[in-house]
Amino acid sequence: MSVPHPGGDPNAHLYEQLKRDVLDRVPYVATVEYLPNDVEAKQLKATFEPTRLDPPTGPKSPELIVTWYRQSPHDWFRVNYSDPNTGFHAGWHQDEDHPDLGRAHFQYSAGEAEGRWGVTFEHETPSLILWEIIEELLEDVLPEFHQGF
Repeated sequence: MSVPHPGGDPNAHLYEQLKRDVLDRVPYVATVEYLPNDVEAKQLKATFEPTRLDPPTGPKSPELIVTWYRQSPHDWFRVNYSDPNTGFHAGWHQDEDHPDLGRAHFQYSAGEAEGRWGVTFEHETPSLILWEIIEELLEDVLPEFHQGF
């Protein structure tokens, strides 16, 4: 069961910044949109071009959903990747779901396999954290998944 975010609305300016400074600059990303729309933005959705990933996946486009709430002392966020072609799901969460793993954790599922462990980020700025997550996804997580974790 998921613990809900502690309250408040997402910061629309933050989503604009994450879109502009990070997601729009990732060459693997084909589209970025606000969910449910640009006026009521509660999440960002980035759609990956399946042929740009290594190894390529397809025909459906994998997605990255970003939910981020600014708060003190630490932001609450979830960044979830999902590939409908392979059934692979991965998420980086800074929430209260798994306090035994620390402030933030990574989790994945693929068929019967799943795992979860604590993670730390080098940066504290949301856009730099999102860059770290995307780099880890593309350089480590996806290659490891395709090799069998």
